Amino acid sequence: MIFYKRIAAGKVSGDWTASGKDAAGNQYIYGRISAPHTAFSVEVEGTARVSSGAGYKKEAAREMLYRFPTALTICTEEMERFLMNFRKRWPEMKEAALMPSKLRAEQQSLSFRKSMKSLMEAVFCHMEYVPSATTVTTTAGSAFAMKKGVCQDYAHIMIAFCRRMGIPAAYVAGYMMGEGASHAWVSVCDQSTGTWYEIDPTNDRWVDDDYIYQCAGSGDFSAGSCPLEKCEKG
Repeated sequence: MIFYKRIAAGKVSGDWTASGKDAAGNQYIYGRISAPHTAFSVEVEGTARVSSGAGYKKEAAREMLYRFPTALTICTEEMERFLMNFRKRWPEMKEAALMPSKLRAEQQSLSFRKSMKSLMEAVFCHMEYVPSATTVTTTAGSAFAMKKGVCQDYAHIMIAFCRRMGIPAAYVAGYMMGEGASHAWVSVCDQSTGTWYEIDPTNDRWVDDDYIYQCAGSGDFSAGSCPLEKCEKG
């Protein structure tokens, strides 16, 4: 059983003026401080809701949003060779096409989860977690070549591989119990069922009730997957 935690209700203090949802479906609260000031603070309170299930659904239109590479999630030639070797071990999807429709969907879904677990393990084994080895602007290709990075690099690499195979994949920002800081992982779409699954390549595990989902985006840290942003003028 896989569990997902999401913020069900919350309160944000500040001079907030607008709220809504962005193109990725993330809830946002926007505000401003017009008067001259030397400092400001943001305080957020919330309740995390746990929902159980093997996955979840998103609006079908969002699959296209997460199918194409961004500046940080482009496969390099080195990554292409790595992916080619991985795909040689993924014949189950072709065999599933010969089965009756209902069984085919079930088999494809099972094969999809197995292949994603295998790809996640491959990324995990290739990389070494090294704090400060990269920055928020480091590309998947650069981190892959260095074989080191942090959670956002693991996520970018996983996303790059998935999209190169035509699999929609989203960058997820949130929190993991025991981390003491924000964390990043990946949401992948099984297109045979339209079901999304969340995986954590940094820790080589499926996302469970140790995680709190905060927001998702296309893959660049500033593109819908940054929990808090600011703009200064003056």
